[in-house]
Amino acid sequence: MLNLIKNYNIKFYSKWLLLVISLVSCDSNFLKVSESEIKYASTWSINDQPPSFPECENLKIDEQLICFRNKIEMEMNNFLNKKVFPLDTTDYILTIKIDIKGNFSLDNLLPENKLDNKSVLIIQEAVGQLPKALPAIKTNVGEFVEVKFNLPIKLNYE
Repeated sequence: MLNLIKNYNIKFYSKWLLLVISLVSCDSNFLKVSESEIKYASTWSINDQPPSFPECENLKIDEQLICFRNKIEMEMNNFLNKKVFPLDTTDYILTIKIDIKGNFSLDNLLPENKLDNKSVLIIQEAVGQLPKALPAIKTNVGEFVEVKFNLPIKLNYE
């Protein structure tokens, strides 16, 4: 009787072991997405929703972008016009990032190393004080996404 139980246990465990080995050794490539598919799905398309402000929401996409940019330029001008910068006639390009929560931050400032630290901090403050935006949406996956855009500026100088 004891031999029967042992033989039964061995058969039982060997079947489970065989099943586990076959499951683990199966090729799981069917779960992987190729890099080119990810890149294609991540590329910005005309159907995606760009970042916006509530007052721009009811407009067509092209008009939303204009409204959005105008609001940013107006807010930045209102803030920076009250500040005085050292004599400088350079045109600057700000790369502004909008995160998935709609918060603005300065990502880059070109040309680099042209402004003193105080001026850079003022520009960072100007970008940081922008009102919270409605974040961009990648519509094919229905997710909020981080976006960057360039904004040319010329500073008030003494």
